[in-house]
Amino acid sequence: MSWNNKVIWSEGMFLQPQHLQQHDRYLHALVESRAAGLRPYGWGFTTLRLDDAQLALGKLAILECAGVLPDGTPFALSADEAPPPGIDIPDDARNALVVLALPVRRPGIPEATAAPSTDSFARYGTLEYEVNDSNSDGTGAALLQIGKLRLRLAFESEVVNAHACLGVARVIERRADNRVVLDSDYAPPCLDFRVAPRLAAFADEFTGLLRQRGEALASRLSAPGTGGAAEIQDFLLLQLVNRAEPLIAHLATMTGLHPEELFRVAVALAGELATFSQANKRTAQYPVYRHDRLAETFMPVIADLRQSLSMVMDSAVVPIPLDARKFGVHVAVVPDTELYKSAMFVLAVNAQMPAETVRNSFAQQVKIGPVEKIRDLVNLQLPGIALRALPVAPRQLPFHAGFTYFELDRSNELWKLLPTSAGFAMHVAGEFPGLQLTFWAIRR
Repeated sequence: MSWNNKVIWSEGMFLQPQHLQQHDRYLHALVESRAAGLRPYGWGFTTLRLDDAQLALGKLAILECAGVLPDGTPFALSADEAPPPGIDIPDDARNALVVLALPVRRPGIPEATAAPSTDSFARYGTLEYEVNDSNSDGTGAALLQIGKLRLRLAFESEVVNAHACLGVARVIERRADNRVVLDSDYAPPCLDFRVAPRLAAFADEFTGLLRQRGEALASRLSAPGTGGAAEIQDFLLLQLVNRAEPLIAHLATMTGLHPEELFRVAVALAGELATFSQANKRTAQYPVYRHDRLAETFMPVIADLRQSLSMVMDSAVVPIPLDARKFGVHVAVVPDTELYKSAMFVLAVNAQMPAETVRNSFAQQVKIGPVEKIRDLVNLQLPGIALRALPVAPRQLPFHAGFTYFELDRSNELWKLLPTSAGFAMHVAGEFPGLQLTFWAIRR
């Protein structure tokens, strides 16, 4: 199409306004086609500030804005340059998107007009402006006719065709006192994510969540008695958090960071965290990035990140200290009575004798039950909670060479008394030289 083609200048040609207009179109198309390939979604606001005072009067108005329209047109409006007039919000407005609109350039449509009517599809409004000669001492001013972009605020439903638009705000309603209520979750398309308050708040919150989770993991891994597969999982999660925390902290303080770059990092971290937080160990299917629908794009990712980093960190393995008392009795106080309902309790035993001997004889030489019942179990030779030898150590527990692992039988009648008991008591009879006992609860 010849609409944007280059003018061929030649000596002696009869110069007409159309030549310069064609040259302008060529330069605009050249710059846009060259810049469009540098990055995707190269349009949106770089600055946007609304007039809060006008909201109380039933209007939506802009104090200041700058950015690039979807057709590649840059703009910058401030209080000195008269931003477009505010738009009146009707009483029946519900969930209505207000946009900043500019007519697109089209063949056969005049590009400039002096008429203030919004019915015109001209892109520029003509103004007279006195300009001094930049190469003189201030004399020789000339009155020029210049064009100002005819940007205006409108409802999206009114300008869907023939206009390049950027969403400004979503109107929830106009209340009885005339105050306009805006959707706080709406994120306008932008070239700097901090233009959208919702995304800016998310970046700051994300940094804090990573810091808190990292400190909690580091503290847990420093505690004595950790080990096994649960410890490896915590180390891997801490490695992920330690990598992400400085990266997100850097991105959160950047100026001019495109929201797609923030989304790319956030969605990757959400997928990695799903390995540790989701039951099926798989990432969710997130929506495709939509630059004109940033809230809908980010919200599922934000929700999953918040859930993954805020979930209660219950260790899968709970070490239970054993306190040695007189006459071969050991007492164990369970820190959380909820463990009695579903956890697997494992007793690890080591002695200076063959492991097979420990496996075959220890279960017959030990009485286990509530603290309050241990005297009766021993004196009256009553059966306590039985032990079942495990072929291998549970994967959740740290491996210790020479130890034999037993699981406590939860089906015993004495188990029902444990939630109201002071804890477990174990009495070991017989000779087990160098006896070592460790007691664990494994959440299931």
